[in-house]
Amino acid sequence: MRFLFWLSVVVSGIVSVVCFAFTNMTTTSFDPTGVNLVGGNGNPGLMFVMFPMLIILYFFFAMMFVFEKFHGRFLVKRKPFQACYAGMFVLISGITIYRIVSFRNEINPYFEYKISYLNPFSKHLFFNFLTFIACLCVSGFCSFYLKKRI
Repeated sequence: MRFLFWLSVVVSGIVSVVCFAFTNMTTTSFDPTGVNLVGGNGNPGLMFVMFPMLIILYFFFAMMFVFEKFHGRFLVKRKPFQACYAGMFVLISGITIYRIVSFRNEINPYFEYKISYLNPFSKHLFFNFLTFIACLCVSGFCSFYLKKRI
């Protein structure tokens, strides 16, 4: 049973990393000259995250158990690691929010209507390596709250 769990974590982790990478790669870059300007959802960026969403969610949920084993094996102290996980999450969230807002303010003058935060040009800001690490920080933080029942 342990082998199947570890195999599922590895496979879902590979799928999650590939999905985040493909979303990042297939996001259309914003070009104010109009060469790459597309309307609607002109790229398949979100398709790589939305279709395998259950696999991605399983990976982050299973990582809570992996982090719990890691913390139990190395006898880490709870408070410093929770502070580290929370601090990294807040830092990454702040960087991501700043990048999203500044990108939106940068591209809004080129459109006659107000463009949303999640648009065909900004998917790489939502699904990238930093947001992947932020989700792992949430899993690591929540791993301290898993209770073992004897």
